[in-house]
Amino acid sequence: MRHSVRAFTFIEVLACLLVVSLGIAAVVSLTLYAEIMSERAQAKSTAMSTALAVAIDPTPLLHPAAAGQWNTSTVNGTVTTTGWINGYYVVRVESTKLGSAPSPGFSSNPVSVDVYGGVRGTLVASYTTRLMEQPFSP
Repeated sequence: MRHSVRAFTFIEVLACLLVVSLGIAAVVSLTLYAEIMSERAQAKSTAMSTALAVAIDPTPLLHPAAAGQWNTSTVNGTVTTTGWINGYYVVRVESTKLGSAPSPGFSSNPVSVDVYGGVRGTLVASYTTRLMEQPFSP
């Protein structure tokens, strides 16, 4: 009388373990990649909203400790404002020399804002626009 034994061979078990481990490695790597992409998207969104706010208002309302580190300098008609805001280093450049007067009493000046983040200071967001201003007269 013959008994048939049903079992997996060693090679089949190794092949199964290889397929399962490759699947687990793929899931882990995709999860880490998704986390990195999520952090980048959040950083770009925050940096762009910071750039938009600083482009409109060169002296944003800051905490008194941070306001002391917000620097403004004027050289040859170019006003450069630099400082830390929202965890980013911001450089705002407004050129009054290149501005125009679209109508009497108004000026239109080009403004560019660069937002840097991270330890190495990589460019996260950049925004360029023209601001139309009217001098305040009480």
